[in-house]
Amino acid sequence: MSKSLPKRNLSGSSRRRQREKMLRREAILRAAELLFAQNGYRKTRIEDIADIAEVSVGAVYAYFKNKEELLVQVLDDIGLYVRKIAAEAFGEVGSTLGGIEKAGLAFFEKICVKHPEKVLLLYDEAIGLSSQFLTARRNFMIKMTADVKHALVQAKKDLGMAYASDISPEVMAVCTTAIFVWLGHYYRLWNKKPEDIMSIGQETMAYIAGGIKNLTVDKK
Repeated sequence: MSKSLPKRNLSGSSRRRQREKMLRREAILRAAELLFAQNGYRKTRIEDIADIAEVSVGAVYAYFKNKEELLVQVLDDIGLYVRKIAAEAFGEVGSTLGGIEKAGLAFFEKICVKHPEKVLLLYDEAIGLSSQFLTARRNFMIKMTADVKHALVQAKKDLGMAYASDISPEVMAVCTTAIFVWLGHYYRLWNKKPEDIMSIGQETMAYIAGGIKNLTVDKK
């Protein structure tokens, strides 16, 4: 019985077309992020996005069925970027508490200071209030909460930490995420000066670290 032939790799031209598609999609998303942040969701037109991305209007609709879907994808991408920055910062420090502080400060330094447009889209309620968009925001917060809880649970296993109760890691994770949500709404971080943002960040992480310490018990 003859063996099936191995699948051939994509040709150079096919790989190039795939790269071009990916680059067009990225260009559309970056243009949409910029315009949604500058002009708001309602005032941004697909034609404007296409113009900034240097593609046709038809090309935008080839990737996204409508403007709302485009906004939700922009938010999803921002969420992935924030979680990536936090994970990298967390991994730079040996202790869990130090890693959480480092990850929190990275949010203020690398997101709020350098990419205020991303923070605006995460927090400003004027951007969009559709059920689809609110669900995307909520899903991001749930994923962030799960990330923090995982870090705390893993610390209990790897470092021998103990908590006041079995629910402590979840409570701490929920509270930590909620603090960041309210900071964005209260301070409107996308409008703050860098030095003010970092002061807020340092105070916030000192407060969160204190709460975690209070729910950590001596395992003897």
